[in-house]
Amino acid sequence: MPARPLRSLILAPLALLLGGAAVPPTEARFLERFSGAWSGAGVVHRNAESGPQKVNCRLSGERSENRISIAGTCRAYLVFSRKISAEITYDPASRQYSGTYVGSRVGPASLAGKRRGDTVNLAVRWPRPVNGDRTARMRIVNDGAGSLRIVVTDDYGEGETTVTDVALARAG
Repeated sequence: MPARPLRSLILAPLALLLGGAAVPPTEARFLERFSGAWSGAGVVHRNAESGPQKVNCRLSGERSENRISIAGTCRAYLVFSRKISAEITYDPASRQYSGTYVGSRVGPASLAGKRRGDTVNLAVRWPRPVNGDRTARMRIVNDGAGSLRIVVTDDYGEGETTVTDVALARAG
């Protein structure tokens, strides 16, 4: 057997074990949209009983092979300031996104979902109950033209309620 095919038979499975499947170019371009500095404003509900609080946020995003990292701070005047972050990985084999969101006072939440167009729809699983349960939904929309929106909805009281809605623009 020639050396080249034998080497391919050995190296291909090794590459899959070490690095997984390659990220498709369309997904890589989507992930790249999150790199850089972002700033913007929106509203959050600290809990089911509170009214909306206006917030201003500054975030920074980085992309590696199949992962995006977003971290920064959201402030509501002098009422509160909270560090937030998300580490989200794309798995080419399953075409799923998964990761961790940090920003709730109950601790890190797990994220899992899929992308459709400019939107990643994620199921949120809190470590402890928030607003009466441990689940919510997060929608991250990045239009590729310098606009990023993060919306979190939860079911409580009269049905689905938006608890976070922040619109950001690429800074600088």
